[in-house]
Amino acid sequence: MKRNHYIISLLTLASALCACKDDYLDVRKIDANISVEQLYSNYPYAQSALWNIYSYLPDGFANLNMEAATDNAESTSVDATSQTFNLGIWNQYTNPDASWNNNFEGIRNANLFLKNKGTIDIAYIKNGVVGVDSSNYFNARDNVKYMEGEALFLKAFFYFELVKRYGGVPLLDEPLDPADASTWKNIQRSTLDESLKYIVSLCDKSAAIIPANLTASWYDEGRVRHGAVRALKARVLLYGASPLYKANGSTITWAQAASAANEVIQLAKYSLDASYSKIFSKDNAGTAELIFYRRYGAMNWIEKNNFPIVFENSNGQSVTPSQNFVDAFEVLEKDGAGTVTGSVPFSWNNPAHTANPYQNRDPRLAATVITNNSMFNSTTIETFYGGNSGLPKLNATKTGYYLSKWSNPALNLVTNTTSDHNWIYFRYAEVLLNYAEAMFNAYGAESDPGSFGMTALQAINQVRNRSGMPPLTAAQLNQSAIERERNVELSFENHRFWDVRRWNKATDYFKAPLNRVDITKNGSGSTATFTYSVKKLEDRAFDGKMNWYPIPQAEINKTGWAQNTGW
Repeated sequence: MKRNHYIISLLTLASALCACKDDYLDVRKIDANISVEQLYSNYPYAQSALWNIYSYLPDGFANLNMEAATDNAESTSVDATSQTFNLGIWNQYTNPDASWNNNFEGIRNANLFLKNKGTIDIAYIKNGVVGVDSSNYFNARDNVKYMEGEALFLKAFFYFELVKRYGGVPLLDEPLDPADASTWKNIQRSTLDESLKYIVSLCDKSAAIIPANLTASWYDEGRVRHGAVRALKARVLLYGASPLYKANGSTITWAQAASAANEVIQLAKYSLDASYSKIFSKDNAGTAELIFYRRYGAMNWIEKNNFPIVFENSNGQSVTPSQNFVDAFEVLEKDGAGTVTGSVPFSWNNPAHTANPYQNRDPRLAATVITNNSMFNSTTIETFYGGNSGLPKLNATKTGYYLSKWSNPALNLVTNTTSDHNWIYFRYAEVLLNYAEAMFNAYGAESDPGSFGMTALQAINQVRNRSGMPPLTAAQLNQSAIERERNVELSFENHRFWDVRRWNKATDYFKAPLNRVDITKNGSGSTATFTYSVKKLEDRAFDGKMNWYPIPQAEINKTGWAQNTGW
């Protein structure tokens, strides 16, 4: 019965992948009347089974609303799941980010593949060789080994998705069915430290299989490459060295995290794209900055959700940046000739800043946020009270801003035009920032005792330089500067929610009131001016126990585990 359940599930998943908006990998239809043994002994079916494991990766665009569960944003929709977090009304019974089962299903499918990989039969390809050309057989042989590396990486990815939510979790090498309570009765949770090291070991095994230099005709775009494996390991170690993880038993060091990030850098395969905006455009798949991403088919629902309401057919489901977030972008200082000479934090106590709050800001602000009186899709966006996209209009932004990142401004929602989108799991700028943070905490701003060839200061300034920001000095580089730089660079990419937790600063950032800007237009025409006033939008709830998710109560009932502290 379990065997048939698996095959039917795989068939259902294959059909769903072909039908939905995601165009991640091409999955072939699988006959439901075959056994597990037949499934994995059949080379084309085994390939489809492996590719199906990718479908358990996070749906980044569908979860974009979770940025509104941080101090970066607010959702316009009153029904948004993020508000459950902001009100503090989630628990072991109700969790809008309930990913336990999805990730363990992904792990189960990875384990099924790893357990049965030895039965994949490619002898028929060898027997079908005519003459001296055996390339098809050798390609199949290499691909079977490559698939093992993919399964190990995906398993590591799913485990990290669990660990950053729940802490220590059960480490499984057998394909246990999450829906079968009887198989889980005697399974125990491992410690946080054991779980992190297990994930690292999976990455190391995968990296030993997937070659750093791959040139193969059988490779399909979208599959894991060596750099992605290294990038995952670097991120895991960064988290493991962070304050929250250290306080909960992690023995991972900042030096280890720095070394892992350096391994990605030394591959010399990735670089920062010259254009920050291009990274989030429909053409981003062609940039050398992307390390691992999820392909989506042509669509426009992201634009329908997030375009300012002045555009017909925008639906008012926006994730709108907060004033807290906008204030994080620095102000450029310029000399009389207009040359940038430095930068300073933005301050509402500075009359020059207040008079024109969006002038001379970090260029990443304009690439991320639609501000009042700015141009978007050949339209002046008015977020002042009474403006074309401002209150009191229905579904207008509550914060005074709209999100431009990830949206294609060229789309026409009236004619229903669409474009491709790619969600980024890993990109090179994150690797540089991971390296900078780890190096700084291990060795300081300007020391490189491991002779990696780059200091923390140099790494963070590479990221700033790409966007036209002046370099930081050693005296300016501190933990606060690192936190700000990560936020303005990596916002709305599913980092803030976890970064603030691992820094053990969520009670500072997430419990603080979320602010908006109240904008009044004075006069009309070309002489019109605007008055800006920061107001509190809402209070938010956060308790220390929320650094970790509660284990779902159904799992506690099934296993008898102790619940995470405080829940």
